[in-house]
Amino acid sequence: MDYNISESGNLTLVKMSGQFTFSDINKFKNILDLVMQNKTRAISLNLADVTFIDSSSMGMLLLLRDECEHNNISLTLNSPQGQVEKIFHISKFYQLFSIS
Repeated sequence: MDYNISESGNLTLVKMSGQFTFSDINKFKNILDLVMQNKTRAISLNLADVTFIDSSSMGMLLLLRDECEHNNISLTLNSPQGQVEKIFHISKFYQLFSIS
């Protein structure tokens, strides 16, 4: 997985691409660090270019959601496509996350 982080006021935009798997845990910790340091009030994860997601990655997203809730930070998952969108529907992630 590759990612790019940009900030706009109180919003942190994270654009992710490629395959999001367990091997990306260290990269994902950088995103978690933003939450832990309270540098933002909202996080938007753009998943339009993520081509694959596995169960461990879904767990990472749940961890991020929990950290966001604990720190009163809104989290939105944007534009899941293809396999990622199917997995979100099957796993009912639409009930757990704000997804647009």
